[in-house]
Amino acid sequence: MKLPFLRQVTATTLAALLTCPAPALLAQTASPPPADEEDEELIILSPFMVSAGSGGSYAATSTLAGSSMGATAGGAQDINYFRSGAGRGEVPHPDTITAEGLFSEYDLPLDLGHTSPELFVVQAAAAPARFEVLPEVTHLAQLGFSSGLAAATWERAPLNLVAVIDKSGSMAGHPLDLVRQSLQQVLRQLGPGDQLSIVLYGDRAHVHQPVTRVAAHTRHLLERAIRSIRSNGSTNMEEGLQVGYQVARESARDFAGTTRVMLFTDERPNVGDTSPESFMGMARAASTDGIGLTTIGVGVHFGTALAEQLSSVRGGNLFFFPDEAEMLTTFTEDFDTMVTELAHDFSVRIRPARGFRIAGVFGLPADLLRWEGNDLVFTVNTIFLSKRKGGIYFALSHEGEKARGYLPASPARPGDRVAQIDFSYSETEAGRTVRAQSDVRLQHPRDLQAGLTRGRALVDEFLTLRRAASAHLFDNDQETAFQLTADLVRRLERIDDPALDPERTLAANVHQTFAELSGNTVELICGLSIEVIDEVDDDGMPHREVPVDNLTGLPSRR
Repeated sequence: MKLPFLRQVTATTLAALLTCPAPALLAQTASPPPADEEDEELIILSPFMVSAGSGGSYAATSTLAGSSMGATAGGAQDINYFRSGAGRGEVPHPDTITAEGLFSEYDLPLDLGHTSPELFVVQAAAAPARFEVLPEVTHLAQLGFSSGLAAATWERAPLNLVAVIDKSGSMAGHPLDLVRQSLQQVLRQLGPGDQLSIVLYGDRAHVHQPVTRVAAHTRHLLERAIRSIRSNGSTNMEEGLQVGYQVARESARDFAGTTRVMLFTDERPNVGDTSPESFMGMARAASTDGIGLTTIGVGVHFGTALAEQLSSVRGGNLFFFPDEAEMLTTFTEDFDTMVTELAHDFSVRIRPARGFRIAGVFGLPADLLRWEGNDLVFTVNTIFLSKRKGGIYFALSHEGEKARGYLPASPARPGDRVAQIDFSYSETEAGRTVRAQSDVRLQHPRDLQAGLTRGRALVDEFLTLRRAASAHLFDNDQETAFQLTADLVRRLERIDDPALDPERTLAANVHQTFAELSGNTVELICGLSIEVIDEVDDDGMPHREVPVDNLTGLPSRR
């Protein structure tokens, strides 16, 4: 199977690019219902913010404005695979950049100025927006996620972690070294009350380290087991997950805490049943038993398509580590939250206001979306606790504008309703279902939060990079790709937000590559040696039952 990159450039001087200067709330807490009543409650909240009551063992005591805790949707949690390829002068496949991964890297607060002690808080607001590659869009709305959990006092539940390690030949060298380093860092994050086991798979799978309680006298045993992992064999991921889930189920029976499988792999199964259905079936079955799955991707040959599907199941999330520095940062800062599920089955219905239509949705896999008339509905299987406040975005345009040039008699003004949101979810700890609804209103420019201003820039970047990579792959149009990324570089330069510096670097890297491909020159060009790969293997592309627009993420209306 060939790499999912469309072109490769060997250019050590591209590393220099990284150092170039880049030219009113009514929060209502629902009391737990009596045991003999239906475990569900309808909550009607203010037009600006919706939230639901907390339950279980979490201590949700902080205010929304003062809390540093947030929430993000499951699935891809970064775009490190795309970034690493672009940093090497490659043009990654457009499907390897996901909006949900990009958003998860950022704090996207949408604080409307009110406090809430709730476990899972959802806010909704909109702002005017224009995107070069989607000119019909007039507004961008955010569903902002956060949590009232107090960062200073919150502690995660005890963890029963089953590490499933791909030790096949393709993992030899740097990938497996990174896995061993990752496991050592994971061990440092575990404490009394936690336990760890290790399953290895190559041609066959076996338990490398049985379930072991983490304590002072067992750490040396676990460290020695990690150091002794060696690479050999084919990639029988099916058997590896079978053994891993078996260990997880058996060890979870007498464990008072959460159980999670953590799969370390380059996702290139070639022995046993290699179909996505086999892995998805195992992951779904385990999720019904309360066993989550975190996939850790390593290596430049990482196969993203299967990993993204696995991360979409309940309790699933996905991270990619291109190097030790990224791994250390993620595990040190985010380990406790990446294994903590806040809510399940977050189901949303978006009802555009009269005169508007939905023009795009960003922040979840497109396969989760479906039309019901003019409404768009979707369900996100898992919401995770996070130190960053996350969100899902949707774009709106004036109804009929694209087809007839229609514009409303008067433009939307601050305070106007542009959509209504109906949603529900089940609390992970309490198991109670909560339903709520809220208007989505246009915010005044002076009141815009970083969730909307930063979100507009990230959606713009996502759309532009995806369109540019598609122009390269599907149309062989290097000039369009060059012009699109040149404009993106300029737009990002005009945004006064230091947090977006990594995006300025990414845009510059991609623009540099398209400049060389199109025969243009830019100030950042250094000496490049280019090798064009003529064949593109799309075996790793996900199969879609319903056609999906490659840019907006919207399903067909058939």
